[in-house]
Amino acid sequence: MIEAKYSKLAMEVQLISRKLIKPSVQTPPRLQNLNISFLDQLAPSLNVPNIFYYPNNHHVNNIEDLEKSLSEILTLFYPLAGRYIEDNLSVDCNDEGVEFLEAKVDGVDLTQIIQQDPNSNLDLLDHFVPCVTESDTSRLLAIQINKFKCGGLAIGLLTSHRIADIPTISTFINAWATTFRERGISDQVRRPRFDCPFLFPQRDLRLNFPPAPKVQPKIVTKVFVFNKEAIDKLKCKIGGGTDSGVKYHHSRLEVVTALIWKALIGSVKAQHGHLRASSVRQIMTLRGKVSMPLPENACGNMYMPFISRFNANGESNRLELSDIASLLRDAKRKAISDCANAVNSDDVFSMVTKYHKELFEELNKGEVDTFKFSSWCRLGMEEANFGWGKPAWMSAMNFPIDVSILKDDKFGDGIEAWMTLKEIDMLHFQQDPDILALPSSTE
Repeated sequence: MIEAKYSKLAMEVQLISRKLIKPSVQTPPRLQNLNISFLDQLAPSLNVPNIFYYPNNHHVNNIEDLEKSLSEILTLFYPLAGRYIEDNLSVDCNDEGVEFLEAKVDGVDLTQIIQQDPNSNLDLLDHFVPCVTESDTSRLLAIQINKFKCGGLAIGLLTSHRIADIPTISTFINAWATTFRERGISDQVRRPRFDCPFLFPQRDLRLNFPPAPKVQPKIVTKVFVFNKEAIDKLKCKIGGGTDSGVKYHHSRLEVVTALIWKALIGSVKAQHGHLRASSVRQIMTLRGKVSMPLPENACGNMYMPFISRFNANGESNRLELSDIASLLRDAKRKAISDCANAVNSDDVFSMVTKYHKELFEELNKGEVDTFKFSSWCRLGMEEANFGWGKPAWMSAMNFPIDVSILKDDKFGDGIEAWMTLKEIDMLHFQQDPDILALPSSTE
């Protein structure tokens, strides 16, 4: 039965089945109510898209094999099969199930999607993930299996940020892939721990959250690829430095973020005619950073924001790329130091809320241009091997909020910047000389 059909150019995606996949073993009553943590309370209420591309896959003759392994792994990731109860700030782990869609793709080979410039088919990628209405905030995970005539497979995940950050999503997709490959849950599967609500219990946040804009500006998503050669040139251009007498070199993430931030500062200057103060909000995982003991494979939202600032009128107003990179490194070094001093839940709460208060104050004042970044680099998502090899590519899609997502490129040594900006900001950003000098993403 065909439930929906989308068309774009030569590609058609037909949804041919939709069902709920429940855990193969009922969740015990003692685990059926999971309060979210104060870190979850601070997470944005949105769904995170991830698409995994496996070309020329002739090993899955029956989608039931994927369904069976998903059902098995949901016994460990049982909250994802439940429903979020917003009024109670909790997950009802009722085993209602994960929405599971099967679709067939006509008119295009999967290799065409992988090999072309991502910007040439960005709108097409939206049809590889389940369509979930904004009003349905209760479902925590939906999956769509897209089968191509060429034998390729694209697996689209849509995961609620309410109880899962990117490391959690990575842990899940790899656990599912291993369960499918090993024909059952084996010792190779990393067991998740949902201890965050006990380690970081809910709090009365009392934060002045920024209000939603009365008029939503038009935003657009584009992909900018920094290959290894481009990153090496940036590192040479920026150079290194010394930290307490110890020499260091900027990471690939720092140099790419620095170049993008510099171009964004320039795009704002082009619109206003003068330099403006700006800040960059980045994300730091708490795993392995805070001094309080955390369980291995802890799942949930376990991160905090940290902020780098460019002062247009002060000492930090130098717009050289090396100076911008140093601002980023100094802010990260301070955040790492703050994490090291957090030895218990109260320390983590004070630290995380302090950073959020600073961010919200800047957003509420509107006097500083704030740019949001999130890194998906080297978190293991590209390792998800169902038995057909690692995915040839992992992508996002058009994003509903203005944020720059940095992820590994198809070769693992470059970075793809999936940037969502206001339309006017994107127009100016694309005209920056450093951005124009980037090599084609297909080179």
